[in-house]
Amino acid sequence: MSSPANPSLQKLLVSEKTRRYFFWLFILAVVAVILVWAIQPIRLWLDQRDDLSIKQQELTDIESSNTALEERAEALQTPEQIEIIARQNFGLIREGEEAYAVLPAAPEPLRIPSSWPFTELADALGG
Repeated sequence: MSSPANPSLQKLLVSEKTRRYFFWLFILAVVAVILVWAIQPIRLWLDQRDDLSIKQQELTDIESSNTALEERAEALQTPEQIEIIARQNFGLIREGEEAYAVLPAAPEPLRIPSSWPFTELADALGG
């Protein structure tokens, strides 16, 4: 039936099976650690790629705005544009011209309610 060598053989087989099980468990743990370690740089790279595309779009927008401003600055350097701005903003007139100032309409008179405590205020203001 069972010999004294048979239990030690079974122990050896169980021990070999346990060792193989722990070996594959160790390999799986190492692979898991490597994957976790590698995911962070990959995530960082993907985030940087997204940021780069956003920044490139912003740069394109700024460059187009800068170009438009440079064209506007060049247009403002002509004597005609300088005169138009001086007339509009600073009231420039040439010799022999007459300047007229059109005043804005007078504001509406202040309407005070006729109930107390405003009656005393209206009397003080002459209304």
